[in-house]
Amino acid sequence: MNKSLFFAIFVVLLCISNLNAQTSEEAFNYSSSGVFGSARYVSMAGAFGSLGADLSSISNNPASAAVFLLPEIGLSQEISASETLVLGETRNGKINLSDSSLNQFGFVIPFRNINDGPFKLLNFSLNIQKEQDFKNQISSIATRGIGLDQFFTNNAQGVPLDNLETRENETLNDLYVFLGNNQGYAVQQAFLGYNTYLFDPISNDLNNSNYISAASYDQVEHDYYVNKTGDHKKYSWTIATQYNNSIYIGVSINTHDIYSYELSNIVETGFNENSEIQRVHFNNELIVEGNGISAQIGLIGKLQNNIRLGLTYQSATKFSMIETSNQQLAVDRYEDQILLRNEVNPNTSNISEYDFSIPSRTSLSLSYIFGSNGILSTEYSFKNYGKMNFQSGSNQYLRSLNNEISSSYKNASLIKIGGEYRIKALSVRSGYYSEENSLIIGNNSQSALTFGLGYNFGASLLSLGLINSKININRSLITSGINDNILAEKKHTILVISYNFKL
Repeated sequence: MNKSLFFAIFVVLLCISNLNAQTSEEAFNYSSSGVFGSARYVSMAGAFGSLGADLSSISNNPASAAVFLLPEIGLSQEISASETLVLGETRNGKINLSDSSLNQFGFVIPFRNINDGPFKLLNFSLNIQKEQDFKNQISSIATRGIGLDQFFTNNAQGVPLDNLETRENETLNDLYVFLGNNQGYAVQQAFLGYNTYLFDPISNDLNNSNYISAASYDQVEHDYYVNKTGDHKKYSWTIATQYNNSIYIGVSINTHDIYSYELSNIVETGFNENSEIQRVHFNNELIVEGNGISAQIGLIGKLQNNIRLGLTYQSATKFSMIETSNQQLAVDRYEDQILLRNEVNPNTSNISEYDFSIPSRTSLSLSYIFGSNGILSTEYSFKNYGKMNFQSGSNQYLRSLNNEISSSYKNASLIKIGGEYRIKALSVRSGYYSEENSLIIGNNSQSALTFGLGYNFGASLLSLGLINSKININRSLITSGINDNILAEKKHTILVISYNFKL
């Protein structure tokens, strides 16, 4: 290996030696959103920023709650199917998933002002719906020139051998927990690699802090698989009013719940025949739970009888997060020409707590009302993903992660277009939305076509909504010890069924 290539690899491994569960990719997952909600909302691509009379529109623009003249309650069930395909030089199969869940629930209670005055209504509302769905599976088989041995060996450099050896009456689990509490994640990885014989010390002196890999290869094959579930839910508590029959004003306090479960496996093979190491299996399990709060203010104005203008601002969302992670490393190796398996499964969890903030979003929307025949609506919004932020304090890793985010992400615009045509009690709907790429290098853009039908029974409304989306994914392998990305394309189809009652 030439010196420049060796130096480049060393720098890469030095960067990931401080690896934590928090990554810029996870920050984006928590900060991004899709089109979720009622069937009517979904079928018009969520272009409701200047409209009302739909419960999901309240989560979009709080002023929408003031458009309701009667009490209403509604819920939505979704059935989803997705297909994820890894792009590039990789051997893999398509991963297909299906699921069904309660997508949305909400109600609104209007109070009329019986006295003369400019404020005609005071409405209260609660709407609960998804902001993002984390459910996904990725499978990829690829050949690379850097193996997991380099990750674990690099984490060990500079660590005294004495720190990696158990004491009398001390178990491997005990030492793993002690190192995590007192010396950090990197030394835990050194512990895993040393106790599976993935690398050897230069000498057996307990003060030794130099190590060499036990693996021999030109290239290795990585069989990678990740299974992720969970979602981000938003609870919008809203108060709204109507002023002079021409201006609608609303304010929401939003609470947020995040739950994410991820299981990733990477199996490494393809070592030289004379290599002591023949197979490496690295398993990581990560659970993230978070609670957040944000504020939202919205305005809808009637410019003319048929034209509506909407403006919405949602503040940054402040989250308190708890991460629980588990690891397991197994290595197949030759010893005296006998193939042995050395496995370290600490059977204990690493728990970390931190604060994280999602950047604010501003939306501007315009709609045209064709009397009782239909609606055409557009919405434009933007969010600066470069302002995603982990509260770092004295944590050097989180400070460097914030610097990475600000230099890797940028503003991203979102455009929604939706329409509805009414034929007596039947409504036909369609829409389109597109969010541009927010990565400076890479692509995580998404787009979708939407369709739907609704039937008004007078006191109730039954609606169906269908959304076909394409989502570009940049999946980092860094949490599995490999400094590389997987590019994937996810096709996601969601059918939403909603039923609303007017009370």
